[in-house]
Amino acid sequence: MIALFSGMRQNEICQLYTADVRKIEDIWCFVVTAGGADDKQLKTAASERLVPIHPTLVRIGFLDYLAERRRAGDIRLFPELRPDSFGLYSGPYSKWFTRFLASCDAAEERTCFHSFRHSFRDALREAGADRELALAIGGWAGAGSSAVADQYGRGFSPKLLYATLATIDYPELELGHLFVR
Repeated sequence: MIALFSGMRQNEICQLYTADVRKIEDIWCFVVTAGGADDKQLKTAASERLVPIHPTLVRIGFLDYLAERRRAGDIRLFPELRPDSFGLYSGPYSKWFTRFLASCDAAEERTCFHSFRHSFRDALREAGADRELALAIGGWAGAGSSAVADQYGRGFSPKLLYATLATIDYPELELGHLFVR
């Protein structure tokens, strides 16, 4: 659900600390960073970013889950995940997800966890999201860009990122049975 509503990569999600989820300018965000951690990795420099938490994730109880993890004293958002031999927290989860797709009879060519990122990008397009905002949210900003103007400024405010992210909808997906709020 995090991948579908944030566009985050599998390893970005799996390696999150509870401290990587915080309120910034009154907006709950995932802070995607490897800064200060030996056991976290980012795919590209553009991967370091703020990703506001989509209202659907709040409605299904994500902030309650975060509070539980913090009350339990967990450093990691998903403490049950362990790194593989390459130090990636997503390695074992990736194998599990592949088996899960097969068990649901959903395994098809070109269908994998990364498909959530493609769906997310399509949802941003369907919502009419500004391209520059979409690239920033998905961690694609700067990818292949050599424009000097792209190096200026601080980026987008959490409120603007949230306003863009909140427009994403998957009308064919019924999630009402998961809502806790």
